[in-house]
Amino acid sequence: MKTQTRARLKLVGVFMIFVGPLALAYLLYYGLSYGGAGTNGGELVDPAMRLPDVALTDAQGETRPSGALFEQKWTILQVAPDGCREACIQSLEETRQIRALLHRRAARVQRVLLTDIDSAHPQIERQPDLAIYRAPLAQIDEIFESQGATAPGMIYLVDPLGNWMLYYPPGGDGGALFKDVKHLLKLSHIG
Repeated sequence: MKTQTRARLKLVGVFMIFVGPLALAYLLYYGLSYGGAGTNGGELVDPAMRLPDVALTDAQGETRPSGALFEQKWTILQVAPDGCREACIQSLEETRQIRALLHRRAARVQRVLLTDIDSAHPQIERQPDLAIYRAPLAQIDEIFESQGATAPGMIYLVDPLGNWMLYYPPGGDGGALFKDVKHLLKLSHIG
């Protein structure tokens, strides 16, 4: 082998020692999938949509803007027009268990139920970590309808900036929501 060829091979070897681990780390972190193929378990809203700012009324009758509520933590949101029926109650139980599985990171996640009626179901009142608000749902439903995500019991994931990012159909795999929330909490420094 010529000395010039050996010198080039040595140079390429030294270059690979420094650049190889960086390239490998990049591929492991970001993966090889681009575009629509991702690792999320829910249905991705691309681009993320800002939720409209509406007036929310809590059980004590106090009113607050929804923007202030959604801009604090990651929010697992459910919307129950006409009250929370069977699919809604099942989804609430599932999200309660998912939040409990987050252990120390659970403080970064809140569960919110929006409804347009005053009376609550007895099973809902037994969930102390659930925030229930009465809200005019027409504006909020409009944004969900634009993505075809309005089935009873649908679960929505909202980021700490008030953007709707993902949704999960009712009766689906709760593990997908848990995996997505856990992954987002690990990567996110907000909320």
